[in-house]
Amino acid sequence: MLEIQWTSDQPQPATGQVLAVPVRAEFEPDALEARFGPGVRAAIEAAKFKGKTSSTFDFTRAHGDVLERVLLLGVGDGLHDAEALRQVGHDAVRAAAKVGATSVVLDLQADTAAWTVGDDANQAGRLLAQGLELGTYAYDRFLSEDNRNPSSVARVTVWADTTAPSEGTLAGQVIASSIARARDLANGPAELVTPTFLANTAKEIVEASDADVSLTVFDRAECEARNMGCYLGVAKGSDEEPRFIHLTYKPKGASKGRIVLVGKGVTFDSGGYSIKPSDGMLDMKLDMSGSAAVIGAFEGLAKLGVAYEVHVLVAATENMVSGHAYRLGDVLTASNGKTVEVNNTDAEGRLTMADALVYGSKLDPDLMIDFATLTGACIVALGPYIAGVMTEDERLATDWMSAAERSGEHMWRLPLQAKLKEQLRSKIADMKNTGERWGGALTAGLFLSEFTEGKRWMHVDIAGPAMASKAHGVTTAGGSGFPVSTILELLSGDIQLG
Repeated sequence: MLEIQWTSDQPQPATGQVLAVPVRAEFEPDALEARFGPGVRAAIEAAKFKGKTSSTFDFTRAHGDVLERVLLLGVGDGLHDAEALRQVGHDAVRAAAKVGATSVVLDLQADTAAWTVGDDANQAGRLLAQGLELGTYAYDRFLSEDNRNPSSVARVTVWADTTAPSEGTLAGQVIASSIARARDLANGPAELVTPTFLANTAKEIVEASDADVSLTVFDRAECEARNMGCYLGVAKGSDEEPRFIHLTYKPKGASKGRIVLVGKGVTFDSGGYSIKPSDGMLDMKLDMSGSAAVIGAFEGLAKLGVAYEVHVLVAATENMVSGHAYRLGDVLTASNGKTVEVNNTDAEGRLTMADALVYGSKLDPDLMIDFATLTGACIVALGPYIAGVMTEDERLATDWMSAAERSGEHMWRLPLQAKLKEQLRSKIADMKNTGERWGGALTAGLFLSEFTEGKRWMHVDIAGPAMASKAHGVTTAGGSGFPVSTILELLSGDIQLG
C-alpha cells in the first residue's frame, strides 16, 4: 500500500517528488501566473491546456535548491463529487509514475482545485485514497521482468486546508485493495482462474483473515445431492470440476441483519452449443466478474468490520462444448423444483445463479443481491459504463443507488415488467431460459426473480462496466472491479431492513 498522509502545512520540495496541482476548467490564468510565473502561463496557453478532466501539463521549476517537477492536472468542473475525487487521486499517481517520481504532493488547497471537503470528511478521504491506490494498479502476472513497469510512487502527501479526511484513508485503501483483488481474478486467463482457483482464493482470504469468517465448498456430488440441476446442467460440458462457494462473515457485535451476495461465476463462456464467434469469446474469461466482485468485496468487508452478517455465494463453472454438454431443448430442474427448457445454451449465467439464489433464500436473509455480466442487451441499453439495476423493492433500490452515488460508480434502474414473463413460457416445462430479443436484459432479471423464493432481492447487470475494452476514469483495460466500491459503501452504512 501507499504511504498516505494529510497536512495543512506546505510540504517542502524534494528530489523525486512531483507537485500535483488540480486545475479546473475555466481556471483563472492570473492565479497560475501569480504562483508559477509568466513563462509558465505562456507555455500553458501555447499548449492549449484547458483543465479538461485527466488532461495534464507538466514543467520543472527551480524551488530553492531543488528542481521541482510540477504537474497541472485537469479536473473539469472541479472536485465536487465522488467520481472526481477518485479520479484526481488516480490521475496524480499515474502521471507521477510516468516520470519516475517516488512521491507526490497533491495540492488540494490551491484555488484552481475548486475543492471543499463537504459534509463528510471521512468519505472524502476514503474516495481520494481509493483513487490514489488504484493509480498504482497493474495486472502483470504474466509479463517478464523486462516488460513489467511497476509504479514508482511510494508516498503521497495530501496538502489541504484540513486534515479531517485523513480518518478515511485506511478504509479507502482497503476498498482499493478489494477492487484490485476483483480485477486480478477477472484478468487472469481461464486456464488459471478455474472454479477450483476461485475456491482456493476464497480459502486464502479466510485463512488470512482475523475476522469471524468461514468457507464451505460443495463439489459436484454435493450439488447433485442438493438437486442443483440448472447449475450442474451448465457444468456438464467441462472437464473442470464445478465448485459451489459459500463464504460467511459474522460481525463482532450484534448483527444489524443478514445479507446474501451472489456473483455469477462462469470462469469461461464459450456459449456452449449456442457457440459464440471468436471475437465474442475473447473476453469471456471475464464472465466471472460478478464472482470476482463479491469475493473481493468479502475480503474488504471483513477488514472493515461491517455490522452485517454477510454470505457470499458463487456457483462456479465453465460453459464448454463437449459430448457431455447440455443441449438446446434439454429440460433442467432447479433446486426449488422448477423446470427450465433450454432454448439458448449461451444464457447459462442465469441457470447457474438460479440454484445459487434458491440456496441463498434458504439462509433466511433480510435481502439478497446478485451481480452478473448477464446480458449484452444491458450494454445495448445503457452503454459500457453503467450497470442496470432491477428490483421491485423501493427501499433497497434507494439505498443501493445512494451508495453508488457516494462511491462514484454509475447505475441506472430498469423495470421488471411482469408482462414480459410471457416470453419465458415453455410448452414442455415451467419456463424457458430466454425470451425474445427485445427487452433481453429485463427478461433475464425476470427469470432470476423466479428463484428468489419471496425474499427481498435486487439484480445488478454489470455486463458493461465490469469489462473495460480500454482504460477510463480509475479503470484499467480488462476487469474493472465494479461494483466492489458500492457494495462496501452499502454495507458500511444503514440499510433499510425489516
